[in-house]
Amino acid sequence: MNKHREARKLWKKLRRKHKRQINATKREKLLLEHEERRSKSPSYQSWLKSQQELEEFEEKENERIAIKEYKKWEEREQCALQEWDLLQKKLEKIKHDKAKKELMIKNEWEREQNKIKEENEKQIANEKLRIEMNKKFMEEIEMYMNGLGPIPESIKTGTNTRPDQPLCPFFSKVAACRFRDNCSRNHSRPGISDTLLIPNFYKNFELNMRYEREFDIDIGLECDEKEAYQKFYEFYDDILPELKSYGQIIELNVCRNQEPHLMGNVYIQYRSKRYALRAYRSLCGRYYGGRQIIAEFCNIPSWSEAVCGLFFRKMCPKGKNCNYLHLYRNPACKYQSKPHRKYNDGSSHYEDIRTSSRRDHGKHKMSKNNEEEKKNNSSKRIKNVISTSERRKKNVTKWEDIPEKTSQSSQAYNWSSDDD
Repeated sequence: MNKHREARKLWKKLRRKHKRQINATKREKLLLEHEERRSKSPSYQSWLKSQQELEEFEEKENERIAIKEYKKWEEREQCALQEWDLLQKKLEKIKHDKAKKELMIKNEWEREQNKIKEENEKQIANEKLRIEMNKKFMEEIEMYMNGLGPIPESIKTGTNTRPDQPLCPFFSKVAACRFRDNCSRNHSRPGISDTLLIPNFYKNFELNMRYEREFDIDIGLECDEKEAYQKFYEFYDDILPELKSYGQIIELNVCRNQEPHLMGNVYIQYRSKRYALRAYRSLCGRYYGGRQIIAEFCNIPSWSEAVCGLFFRKMCPKGKNCNYLHLYRNPACKYQSKPHRKYNDGSSHYEDIRTSSRRDHGKHKMSKNNEEEKKNNSSKRIKNVISTSERRKKNVTKWEDIPEKTSQSSQAYNWSSDDD
């Protein structure tokens, strides 16, 4: 049974296959016949020709387009090559400029380094020369101070604040001016002198009482004349041995003016410039009482012109505002010349004081009673001046009452060098 089914299936399969083959042959035959009929027809021949022409045209057109595109590509490639060449040239130029700039910077740096090196060498040479000159100068100063050589020429030259202006009258007399270097006149300072000035060297409580009347206070009661002189004697005994160790002293004056440019100034006049130079070299840079000493050379042409003689007689009308020297009286008037000026009408200091007193009186006229009192005071003052002139003729000098010097206590020196 099964074999019969399988045989039947195989037979049907072969039959279908045979039918397909017959149909395929028929189809092929029909296609061949159709092709032959179509190939023999003129329309088909014209269509084939047109298709062939169309294909040829497309091929030519494709070739033309390809050639055109190739030319465009060549042009683009040429432009790209040109741009690349330009870019390379620019890069080469930039590299060349950069290398040139670097070379210039390097050369400039080398020149700068050479210049710095030359300047350093020059500075070192100048420093060596300056050290040698300074050493030679110090040797000349040492030889001069030891009396083995002349005074160096380099220290003789003075300085002027305003050379084209006339001399300041107060600075030329007392070596100090209330306007200091801002003065409109010329301040001439010597390079070396036999007189030393130590500004604001002496400090005392009484010198700071400049404005006691302005504020109406009784601070002046805290320090009387006796206490002031006791303090001065202590200061005098402290500095005198140190100053005498440099050479013979002719004048030693301490100002008790309360003006800032004169307050506490100490003037030391030695017998020679050699002693003054020795003192200047030893004192500058040292410390006294916790303050550094700054000394300077000065010229005092005449102590009688610089010192206010009316102060010792308590007749100075300027009082604390006087620009002439108000001095402490040294013990036994040692190292201090007495004021021996003739206070007549020809005295410039007395004329200045008289004119200034008249100007002050003219400014402060308040009432008739005050004017009468001032006239009485001026008449009394003139009488006192006349009496003092008569006493001078008789060689009798009236000094102020100064408390006698107390017994000297143990000297406590406050000197120290710059190393302290």
